[in-house]
Amino acid sequence: MATEADIRVADLERRLLGGYQLLQALIGIRLRAVRDPESRRHLAWLSDVTAAMSLFNRRAVQEGPVDFASYLDDAIAFWRRSCEGRPIRFEVRAASAVLPDSQALTLAIIAHELISNAVRHGFPGEGRGAIAVAFSRSAEGISLVIRDSGIGAGELAAGDGLGLVEGLVDHMQGSMTVETSPGAGVGVRVRLPTAPTSAH
Repeated sequence: MATEADIRVADLERRLLGGYQLLQALIGIRLRAVRDPESRRHLAWLSDVTAAMSLFNRRAVQEGPVDFASYLDDAIAFWRRSCEGRPIRFEVRAASAVLPDSQALTLAIIAHELISNAVRHGFPGEGRGAIAVAFSRSAEGISLVIRDSGIGAGELAAGDGLGLVEGLVDHMQGSMTVETSPGAGVGVRVRLPTAPTSAH
């Protein structure tokens, strides 16, 4: 039988998830009303970050410590829905791994930002292609690779998403490498040090 404390925690978790949903709805309303390209870009970025945090926290509320491979499945499902009708294929290859909450949430935002950058800038017009995500964790560290088959070098100049990713990677004491050439897509590899897992 649930205790009063359990009921309070469950109610707080529902409110938290409801808050994310409300924030996304408010951002969507503003996006429909705003015409300035710079303002739209910032609002779209805020929407992406909110979506990443919402997906992560929904799984954390349901399951406790988050298997990052399961989170990536959720994120790819989100982007498949977002790109419905566009000829973009998504692939994910991820090994099961539970990460500390702070590291997992930061990595979730990094993944979402890199996928968003590929979707928005890698395939202009009705461009066709694929976005592949690979994740693994070992004693040597954590590796996240996101590669697209888009237009290549030109997409890096189209947005400043990599600046945010670089800042987050530095904050986590990791490293990032970018490979690109015109017409050959972009590949971004993020490496983070392995941290001990933590329980809720």
